[in-house]
Amino acid sequence: MMVRRFMKFAVVGVIATVTHTSVFSVCIELLHIEPVRANAMAFVVAVLVGYALNRSWTFAEHGGADAKLWRYMAGALAGLAVNSAIMYFATHMMGWSPYIGLALALVIVPPLSFALNQFWVFRRR
Repeated sequence: MMVRRFMKFAVVGVIATVTHTSVFSVCIELLHIEPVRANAMAFVVAVLVGYALNRSWTFAEHGGADAKLWRYMAGALAGLAVNSAIMYFATHMMGWSPYIGLALALVIVPPLSFALNQFWVFRRR
């Protein structure tokens, strides 16, 4: 069951990642928003997409109906803090492309998110 749930989480993660990357790119390329702010905006949109899909599909049989958006958002804010710190480090401290910061965040943040979702947000009651 855990493997199947993780695979669903991975699919939702891909959808959320595509959402995040798309919103981020629009913010950077078309709206010329500063990278940390663009990243935060993209992260929030991706979190809402992820919550809807994880609640109704990934964790539906594992307490999804009992999940509260506030718990999901608290976990997401922890992810956002790590995500933003990575972006700040990459762009402002190292002078790298914001896309390097994005790539680093996309490798580091998802395992943290799965653990928070599995054991806290969508835990069995």
